[in-house]
Amino acid sequence: MAASDHANTHESYAFACLRCGFGWEQEFEIEHRSGPDGQPVARYLVDGRQVPSPLTQPSCPNCGGHRVRVLPAGAVTRARRARGGEDPLPG
Repeated sequence: MAASDHANTHESYAFACLRCGFGWEQEFEIEHRSGPDGQPVARYLVDGRQVPSPLTQPSCPNCGGHRVRVLPAGAVTRARRARGGEDPLPG
């Protein structure tokens, strides 16, 4: 990609906090660009705001803990349905 080229993709992840047990899901828009030296650079966005990569150090929106397991998209929803609950997701 040239420095001015970029592509946007969307990725979703599920998360489970190992501290408080809270589970949530989040969709990210990822801007893929070329950096000044030609290396690939990715910016993660949620609702148009830049956020850290969900794969580096996610934090729990419920307790602020950083012991968070990243799971495939849909894992939290499937677990809630399996136990018969439809807990609202934060938002």
